[in-house]
Amino acid sequence: MKTISLEEAYSILEQCAAIVVDDAVMYPSLWELNGNDNNEFLYLSWTDGDYREFHLKFVEGDNREIKVSGSSLFLTDADLDNDHDETQITILQQREL
Repeated sequence: MKTISLEEAYSILEQCAAIVVDDAVMYPSLWELNGNDNNEFLYLSWTDGDYREFHLKFVEGDNREIKVSGSSLFLTDADLDNDHDETQITILQQREL
């Protein structure tokens, strides 16, 4: 699996039309990168068909290098107890007109 820098992944997230996480399509909420390990740069939230709410937050220190496969980024959620579990975020690109 290929890896890219956090800055490269951030740029992809800024330019995408939307993302898919666990079959939910959403727009990523991004905040600026500042180099601080505890800086939250990405927040995702959604509700499933059973009205359960899900929240994910991503900080710089856990995501200095991002794994990439096809159109998916694999980021580490700051609230996970296991640092080895990653969240797959599939990028949806804008369609060329």
